[in-house]
Amino acid sequence: MLFFGPLRCQACGASHPVAEGVADLVVDPAASGPLQRGMEQRWVARSYERYMRPVLQRALTRQPLDGDSEFVLYRSLLGKPEGTVLDVGCGTGLLARRLAHEPDAPPVAALDVSRAMLEEGVAQVREAGVAVDFLRAEAPYLPFHDGVLGAVLMSDALPFVADLPRMMMEVHRVLRPGGRWVASTYASPGAPRALLHRGVGLHPRGEAELRREAAAAGFVRFERVSLPSLLVVKAEKGSAQTPR
Repeated sequence: MLFFGPLRCQACGASHPVAEGVADLVVDPAASGPLQRGMEQRWVARSYERYMRPVLQRALTRQPLDGDSEFVLYRSLLGKPEGTVLDVGCGTGLLARRLAHEPDAPPVAALDVSRAMLEEGVAQVREAGVAVDFLRAEAPYLPFHDGVLGAVLMSDALPFVADLPRMMMEVHRVLRPGGRWVASTYASPGAPRALLHRGVGLHPRGEAELRREAAAAGFVRFERVSLPSLLVVKAEKGSAQTPR
């Protein structure tokens, strides 16, 4: 649970503001690519769910899932989380909002680096009458204690993460034993297009790379869902007795 008012880090004593329903934990923002900078615009945030997100998904995947099918897929892969579900790269919190609306829903937190997206997400959550805690933080670093989250969802967020090994280590760190990581990314394009994508701040990922980095971080039971032009994966944090 987030408390409204400044948050203070117990480890270092740093104070972080909470304003407009968003806890701001970004201290020194890293340089972002053109696409991420666009996400900071308020007009983009206001039109994101209706226009911008579908356009981006169609441009990158060619055959995007409809909203209901997308949510059902992620929800089935998340299983029954025992603890808070964190939506990393949440945008305006579309999926977090739907998760929080479910009967007997676990606590839901949503994290993004775009203040404009998060403020729009807070407005949408208030209108929907559901509870989601919004945090402004910068992946790959996740502002949670070790082993406290029931699941981590990264819908379309992986292409915005430059340091995949660090991201996987952080997700593994914050998950409880048995907690699931569910993520999606568009299928990695050929070399010429991949260079263009990197130029706007995107980092295409393939199954082999995701499988390798997940295993290196300590994940087990890696699975892939085969969809046209879309790579959806799931992995679990094992216990000390779980074979890899």
